[in-house]
Amino acid sequence: DRHSRRRPDSNPLDVDVDLFADEEQCPAASRLHRRIGKLHPFDRALILLWLEDLPYDEIAAIMGISVDNVSVRLVRIREKLKKITD
Repeated sequence: DRHSRRRPDSNPLDVDVDLFADEEQCPAASRLHRRIGKLHPFDRALILLWLEDLPYDEIAAIMGISVDNVSVRLVRIREKLKKITD
């Protein structure tokens, strides 16, 4: 399959974590926080709004971009987060 040949290996990204747990209770939350901290500020703001379960239209209004752009950027940001090493 041509798609699998192009994709480099990536680290799994588990976003089903308790983001408010301390590092000892949930190392996945700590890993996710570190990866988010390495993003550019705009991307970081966008993913944090998404993690707050805001709908795309609200995120778009806050960030000043279109709903379609929110969708595309979130896909790309989640892919970046998988590739970031801790």
